[in-house]
Amino acid sequence: MARIYSLNEHHTCDYGVDFINGVAAVPDADTNTIAWFTDKHYTVIPGSDTLSPWDMLPVEQLRIFAPYAGIDPTGMTKAVLVAAIETALITLMKIEITKFDTIADLDGGTVAEPVFADADAIKAILPDYVTATFANGSKATVPVTAWVDTDTYSKLAAAKYTFTATLGDLPLPFANTAAVTATIEVEVKA
Repeated sequence: MARIYSLNEHHTCDYGVDFINGVAAVPDADTNTIAWFTDKHYTVIPGSDTLSPWDMLPVEQLRIFAPYAGIDPTGMTKAVLVAAIETALITLMKIEITKFDTIADLDGGTVAEPVFADADAIKAILPDYVTATFANGSKATVPVTAWVDTDTYSKLAAAKYTFTATLGDLPLPFANTAAVTATIEVEVKA
């Protein structure tokens, strides 16, 4: 869906699209409608699934609320004001990751009888998701996009080899500004 903001912040209907307090939602795939509004100088923001609760409010109420979120609404259009409020609230609501649940070490066998031929064989069996613990004690599953062979795995050398998770997108309102990540050890014995 795309959000379409009217030049008239109290607009209720246009071109077969229902506006609520100057904003409407139109599917991104409806390129003809979006083009019509774009040509008429409406503000179109693609990729928004639905209207937010902030979109539903009249611009006057948004201007009253804005200072409580640390925003000076002077001269802001409804589209800019809604974006600023949403950004400020997401920033204020972020809950930081403090750690990841420990993943049990993997037995890499011995130098004489290794379990894994190479780092790719290890990466193939590592989890696609890891569990994060947040500052408030809650837990959430976080996707892993890749595992990095931090210590350059060799089946020919006895050692503990660390593999580090490259994390995917975190669910809102969670954040990882300290870049905490999950790791797993693979031990090859002598």
